[in-house]
Amino acid sequence: MQILNISYSSIKAYDKAGKLPIKRTETGRRIVFREDLLDYLDSCGLLYRDDLDNTKHDVIYARVSSNEQKQKGDLDRQAMFLMENVPDLKNPVILKEVGSDLNDKRRKIQELINMVLDGKVSRVFVTYKDRLTRFGFHYLESMFTHEGVPIIVVRDEEHEKSVNEELVEDIMSLIASFSGKLYGLRSGKNKKKPITNGDSDETGKHKTDS
Repeated sequence: MQILNISYSSIKAYDKAGKLPIKRTETGRRIVFREDLLDYLDSCGLLYRDDLDNTKHDVIYARVSSNEQKQKGDLDRQAMFLMENVPDLKNPVILKEVGSDLNDKRRKIQELINMVLDGKVSRVFVTYKDRLTRFGFHYLESMFTHEGVPIIVVRDEEHEKSVNEELVEDIMSLIASFSGKLYGLRSGKNKKKPITNGDSDETGKHKTDS
């Protein structure tokens, strides 16, 4: 559903759990009536009148490291968990993406930073600090605080295992990255190493003193 920004597999999961007021046609197609959707949005704090001040947004930021996690529904689960556990969301925007928290060039995290700097954000909600970034969280926090935007962590303890699994993957990625850089430095150093034991003759062959 584009309005809720969730995948079809998540719709099926929420239908099975009875979280969304979904009806079925004779052919088995899932549909949501307008009135039912409005009631659901209102119950989640996502329905607002036009006369309210909508110049700023509460931002829900969700991230997973791999497409496998996304296909399992982890990405949608984060967003829906925050929607259901933050009772006073105001004019919310949901930002979701797949990417390592070691990558500081992720498209949605850059979009979030720009929104904050443009004065378009009231609060930022995540399930864990690491969803924003593994390293340098306090830099982001200081920047956002300077703009009057708090980062609020609403922990999803039921799915804490996936966060720990991501930490192991990140450690392995760091080891591989630094090992590759160290190997590159050593290779470059060996290539530039001068000949110290004697000179070369005109044919390029090495000679030593007799």
